[in-house]
Amino acid sequence: MRTASALPPALVGLGVFSLTEAVLADVSPERLRRSDIERLAQGFYALRDSEPDHVTIATAVCRNYANTWMSGPTGGMARGLTLPESIAPARPEVSRQRPGNLPRLALVTGHRAQVKLGEVSRIEKIPASTPARVWLELARSLTVRELIEFGDHLVRIPRKAYEGREEPFATIADLTRFTSWHPRMTGVDRARDALQLIRVGADSVKETHLRLALVEAGLPEPELQVKLDPEDPHSPVADQGYRRPRIAIDYDGATHLTAEQQSRDIRRSRAFTLAGWRHVTANRDDAAEGFRTVVGVVRSLLAGSV
Repeated sequence: MRTASALPPALVGLGVFSLTEAVLADVSPERLRRSDIERLAQGFYALRDSEPDHVTIATAVCRNYANTWMSGPTGGMARGLTLPESIAPARPEVSRQRPGNLPRLALVTGHRAQVKLGEVSRIEKIPASTPARVWLELARSLTVRELIEFGDHLVRIPRKAYEGREEPFATIADLTRFTSWHPRMTGVDRARDALQLIRVGADSVKETHLRLALVEAGLPEPELQVKLDPEDPHSPVADQGYRRPRIAIDYDGATHLTAEQQSRDIRRSRAFTLAGWRHVTANRDDAAEGFRTVVGVVRSLLAGSV
């Protein structure tokens, strides 16, 4: 049997490619029927057993359909966002600008949408929903609490030393504006409700859960990223707390288990305590019980501060 000719490296590098792209690379339709090639859907192919991910598949579709972009969970994956755990799409998702028809492919889940300037931007030449648009698109399936958690993730201020960026993925103003642009979009009512409790300053989902547990228990909403000395850029910082009654609250998750971080945590706690603050620390056991014990402790401390 004649050995199949090697595919052009540029075509292989795409991960998933269309019949049109193969022909433009001088690969014949007959070559695509050889055993080393898998037909994923009508007009789309990949090397057999390559197992392309959702972003790679959606990217190929967007290259070949005008006015189409990666959206929803796939847009979030393409942008490196931490999506809610409940998001587990069976297929990649793409959207196409109305009135264009959806790609008729079993390979993807398609949506028709109307977007305004700023809701879609390019990632290496491929259009994708911006983070704020992803949040709004996910409102069709997320709960209000999940939208708050995801919103907190998008608007938090990153630390350049650890994440290589200084700007948040989105701002509360972005989320508010996009919501106002699409008053009849599925899930927009939940998105509006979530907006009331999205805050800048939560560095993890558990920190958001702790804040919401305090608020839902009827306690005052805590301030986030509470500096011991607001005028000192090197001041110790608590995850959240109440400045006037001097109550600092921290959630110590898995990243706090290293010896170096534990040393920093001890110094932080000591600084707040010496300054006359009460310092409450929560962990995963507290999270497992919905922070019930922590809420009780904070309630007692606030009552004793009146």
